[in-house]
Amino acid sequence: MTAIESAGSRVVAVSTDSLQSSESLASQLQLAFPILEDRDHLLGSAFDVYRLPGGMDMGPVDSHSIFVINRSGQIAWKQLAPDTMHVSIEEVIAAVNAA
Repeated sequence: MTAIESAGSRVVAVSTDSLQSSESLASQLQLAFPILEDRDHLLGSAFDVYRLPGGMDMGPVDSHSIFVINRSGQIAWKQLAPDTMHVSIEEVIAAVNAA
């Protein structure tokens, strides 16, 4: 059991890639959490991460980000990581515990 699961939470990933691509990657990386497909950017738009400008004149894209959503369904914490694609697990666990 992970520290996040021990805190009574769970991890769910969202990708704009096809579900087939995400499942293939999840299998290769042996990920133990579900990956949802958001090809139409509905979640990215709802969480206000779709509007961020992309590089190389690609127009708007979803930014790499992590959200902690509390039991009331509200965002308790978020971290956008468009450049590094890295957020410390310690930060996430602290946010989960605080939510």
